Amino acid sequence: MEYLEFYKLKEDPFGITPDPDFFYPSKWHTEALQSMEYLIKKGEGFMLLTGDPGTGKTTLIRRFLNSLDSKIAPVVIYNSTLNPSELLKYIVKSITKRRTISEAEDKVRLSDLLCKELMRRKKEGIKNLVIIDEAQDLPEATLTELKHLSNIETDKEKLIHFILLAQPYFEDKLSKPEYSQINQRISLRVRLYHFDKEEVDSYIKFRIQRAGDVPISFEKGAVKRIYKASRGIPRLINLICSRALMVGYLESSYLIKKSYVNSAIEHLNLK
Repeated sequence: MEYLEFYKLKEDPFGITPDPDFFYPSKWHTEALQSMEYLIKKGEGFMLLTGDPGTGKTTLIRRFLNSLDSKIAPVVIYNSTLNPSELLKYIVKSITKRRTISEAEDKVRLSDLLCKELMRRKKEGIKNLVIIDEAQDLPEATLTELKHLSNIETDKEKLIHFILLAQPYFEDKLSKPEYSQINQRISLRVRLYHFDKEEVDSYIKFRIQRAGDVPISFEKGAVKRIYKASRGIPRLINLICSRALMVGYLESSYLIKKSYVNSAIEHLNLK
């Protein structure tokens, strides 16, 4: 991209694809990382990570996955609309490394296969982690299946750990009586909140430094405008800043002015 060359950037500092190399350690994101590490270390069963769309849940998980050693075996599930049978088969297939699972293998057989593999891994010091994205879309029956899977344990610890990523309203769903059993099993809960104005400023500087540490700066008024339009949501901050940099490139300016940000916001149909 020509504007990256103009700014002497190694890469786009405000790409919207979740990139663990651009993980910004805000207070809430750092707490979430520490909680995930605690989940594994202490053998807890469930952790719930909530946040509005665009607050960095996926980037956080990718950063966490990149930090894991060979003694932790993760399974990531992006299709949260799986029914109980599909969920069990996917987990069994992923953990046992089987290419296919016969339709003739019923739940009892699959559960037995899973338990044996988990016990084998336990003896080798391997811990098992299942991460489920968009958990708010999980059907009720599938949540019940997760509860059953979480019962696989020794006298001292769970043999499979779960991290659920969800939008905040999932908490309200779990508070209903029919979900009480799984809700009670969630021992760790972290919420990713929107950035305040100071964090938006630090976040912008951090992303630029990661992309090349070049003398690009944003006017205070520009940062304030970005904060107001983005509501402190990282994904929206990235969209606005990327477009504002393009305007700055067209103006041959390393200083990103409020007027450039206003142009970006107008182009993106944001208020």
